[in-house]
Amino acid sequence: MKVDGRSISPISSIQAATRVSQINRSNKNNNQDKLAVSENAQLFQNLIQKAKELPDIREEKVKAVSEQIAHGEFRLDAASIAVSMLSWDKDGR
Repeated sequence: MKVDGRSISPISSIQAATRVSQINRSNKNNNQDKLAVSENAQLFQNLIQKAKELPDIREEKVKAVSEQIAHGEFRLDAASIAVSMLSWDKDGR
């Protein structure tokens, strides 16, 4: 009897199929995977969602400043701006 790769492959595919069906049966008997999320994580996720819902531009503030500029009432405090700029660290805070 001569043994070559062609005579072995049908047997190996049957064995592989048997192993897969055994694995599938054992997986059905196991409990499903579960995921538990802490209350802090849920709160954090809710806060992130609310932050995403906020507008990028605060329209009421823009309108108020625009009106002040239009009426010549908008004033900048150059000294406080300079102090604020000089107190920034390398990250701009």
